[in-house]
Amino acid sequence: MKTIDLSDRIRNAGFRATAQRTLLLSFLQSRKYPVSVQEIAESLSRKKIDQATVYRMVGQFERAGLVKEIASQHGVAHYEYNDLSRDHDHIVCASCHKVEDLSNMHEKNIERKALKKSHAFSTIQAHSLTLWGLCRSCAA
Repeated sequence: MKTIDLSDRIRNAGFRATAQRTLLLSFLQSRKYPVSVQEIAESLSRKKIDQATVYRMVGQFERAGLVKEIASQHGVAHYEYNDLSRDHDHIVCASCHKVEDLSNMHEKNIERKALKKSHAFSTIQAHSLTLWGLCRSCAA
């Protein structure tokens, strides 16, 4: 798959590739797990990007498919860079809302089984699976 520059992804989504937009998308791309808008704003506050701007840009990026919302249960949404080259799943603490990525969950097996059980679908383009539980700290 051809690697695409973040500025190009932003422009291809219909936005100007401003320094703030590129910084936000770069920040999300660099995270190993989904983060809340509050965490994003706190991390980018040193770069003079306020929380209202983060909320606005994250919303725009989500609608454009540049970022994905993960784990909005309990009113706490987390966001991650929408890496078009791979699907992955998440595990979320139902108490403190900590979110971790899960990789190599036999995605093709899940997709194959889903298609086998489905009567209306012939292909799967992508999937999202979220598991809920308690993290070690909350379970203790």
